[in-house]
Amino acid sequence: MVDSVLLVVDAYEGPMPQTKFVLKKALENGLHPIVVINKIDKDTARPDRVENQLFDLFLQLGATDEQTDFSVIYTSAKHGYAFLDLKDLESAQANPTMDPLLDFIIEKVPDAPYSPEKPFRMQVVNLAYDNFVGRLGIGRIAEGTIKNLQTVIVYKADGTSKKAKLSKIYRTV
Repeated sequence: MVDSVLLVVDAYEGPMPQTKFVLKKALENGLHPIVVINKIDKDTARPDRVENQLFDLFLQLGATDEQTDFSVIYTSAKHGYAFLDLKDLESAQANPTMDPLLDFIIEKVPDAPYSPEKPFRMQVVNLAYDNFVGRLGIGRIAEGTIKNLQTVIVYKADGTSKKAKLSKIYRTV
């Protein structure tokens, strides 16, 4: 369901046990993590040391050459700023904005592949129920197009399938 992952690491503490777990899962799924070194405003911040620790962790977890060439951005979530180069810390503090983080994500995360000419295929990640609409399947469309009242085949996790008719389509971007 995701095209990338933000790996948020403390600028002083470095990678924690949960960092290793999340990174391992991301690498196993072929993702290219974007490293966010947070709390850069702290006096005890050691971003260079943390980057080296992360590189070692990537290698330890069997990252590919492409994955070990990870992108890094520095942030202070508490003060609301982000920047790409350590020499820009004072400038970021003077004009706090998280725009560089959002721009960085847009730049680094590739667009999801989508083929409208193929048959409809959607990965449902959550099921819900609405008293007015009925059952809801919430997910991400991978291929094809869909329209109201179209009949689809629903494949369940156990391998069984059944036909269903769509009554409403809601979209978010």
